[in-house]
Amino acid sequence: MDTNTEPGSIVVDGVGLTFTPPRRDPVVALEDVNLTVAPGEFVCVVGASGSGKSTLLRLLDGLLEPTYGTITAGGEEVSGPSPDRAMVFQTDNLMPWSTVIDNVAYGLVLGGMKRSEAREIAATQLERVGLAKSARQYPRQLSGGMRQRVNIARALAVNPQVLLLDEPFAALDAQTREIMSAELLGIWSADQKTVVFITHQIDEAVYLADRVVVLSAHPGTVREIVTVPFDRPRDLSLKRTPEFGRIVDHIWSLIEDEVRGSLGLS
Repeated sequence: MDTNTEPGSIVVDGVGLTFTPPRRDPVVALEDVNLTVAPGEFVCVVGASGSGKSTLLRLLDGLLEPTYGTITAGGEEVSGPSPDRAMVFQTDNLMPWSTVIDNVAYGLVLGGMKRSEAREIAATQLERVGLAKSARQYPRQLSGGMRQRVNIARALAVNPQVLLLDEPFAALDAQTREIMSAELLGIWSADQKTVVFITHQIDEAVYLADRVVVLSAHPGTVREIVTVPFDRPRDLSLKRTPEFGRIVDHIWSLIEDEVRGSLGLS
């Protein structure tokens, strides 16, 4: 069977996107992007500001339509959002007036499931992310890391084939971010859904991913796809090994000039 048509697969074929704001010059965000993601693969995307990382993720989710080229998920062309794909944003976007368990159950109830059944599924997902005891609390009572775990549980509750994560740990402190990365790998390893994860942190990408897609900027194109050779499961101590450092350094060398340029330092 062709893996490019299996559930959880993603194929980006010659995709470009140009924004045409009113009374302003067109902005080419992405140009001739090609990428294939296998079912169950964990792919991270890195690049300087302006490389179109988040734009690419929104295209994969169907929130944006490409100017040219095609995107397929599970062999079907992406023409809009689908329950087969779930998006996790930088901010948790939790409803402050609802309890944690009702936030997680929200997508299921919206889809027509009975609230009691939705809460059962939500409770299972909260158990998976280590927040079963927080089910009756409200978002304001949780730390930033806990809120993002609720966000991930909400995405998992609808049982998508693909998880799309747009810098979900960007607002967390460095220590919490490290722990959350390890927790995410633990959650992913249980059912190995396809994951596309956007990050500015190269070490985070190398630690999490099977492959790291490096985007150039202005316009965003695929500069290189780096295969990560480390076996799973992975411990955080991996980050202190020489080979890990070499891969991080290589990826940094691909984008350093553009990062410096974005800061006016070139």
